[in-house]
Amino acid sequence: MGGGLKAVWQLEQDVSVAGGGATRWGNRESFIGLAGEFGTALAGRVANPFDDASKAIDPWDSNNNVASQLGIFKRHDGMPVSVRYDSPGFSGFSGSIQFVPSQNSKSAYTPATFTLESNQMKPVPAVVGKPGSDVYYAGLNYKNGGFFGNYALKYAKHANEGHDAFFLFLLGRASDTDPLKNHQVHRLTGGYGEGGLNLALAAQLDLSENADKTKNSTTEIAATASYRFGNTVPRISYAHGFDFVERSQKREHTSYDQIIAGVDYDFSKRTSAIMSAAWLKRNTGIGNYTQINAASVGLRHKF
Repeated sequence: MGGGLKAVWQLEQDVSVAGGGATRWGNRESFIGLAGEFGTALAGRVANPFDDASKAIDPWDSNNNVASQLGIFKRHDGMPVSVRYDSPGFSGFSGSIQFVPSQNSKSAYTPATFTLESNQMKPVPAVVGKPGSDVYYAGLNYKNGGFFGNYALKYAKHANEGHDAFFLFLLGRASDTDPLKNHQVHRLTGGYGEGGLNLALAAQLDLSENADKTKNSTTEIAATASYRFGNTVPRISYAHGFDFVERSQKREHTSYDQIIAGVDYDFSKRTSAIMSAAWLKRNTGIGNYTQINAASVGLRHKF
């Protein structure tokens, strides 16, 4: 194409080696678009700014996205069917805006998770509610040398997430299905990565209203550190969710803590062995809690 304009596209497919999943075509980030001096415009299944920011705070690879990844903290990550614009860089700054039409917003608000039953991890189906409203995302990025920062915003006037998903993530059990209103999420991420050292710290605020005008909020923090010793990269992550506010009342003993520690060993530039151990504790009231211990071992190859 002329005038410095070029077409861009991507087809990303998640393949289940053991079978039983990944049946939809183009089920990961897949899009078409245009790129030029004005920036990049994409349409399709496009990662949102929260997903972009999570690459620094959650570098773990595992099919257990709740315990062996920071799944609770990054529950707003996604690749909704949407349109997205990314600006060109200017003095280290860049930005993005993204729009998810209401017809497609349900996929952004029906998360699935895992729960512990009889000492076994079992999948919990996504919570399906009423279709949500249009969803808006915005992101602001900064990079200077090894230092980086990111701000991500999400807003939906009406969300079909409801209290089922709210309680499912933060308490491990379902409650009523009252849909949320004026749902907004703010995440600030910063860190440093250079010379084999990688440090990242993030804070997240999740705000919403109920039909009766009462409010909900959650505040969470997460941190990750790693350092490369030759072919070996040990790393550790920690996440904490403070007692949340639900229906304008602070719910005592509803916090969670999570620790993941592991190591990658590179056989080559493309092939690595990955190992990790994880511990997740979610308080569910005075003297009550759900605890999950998990371990992951795998082999990663980049084509």
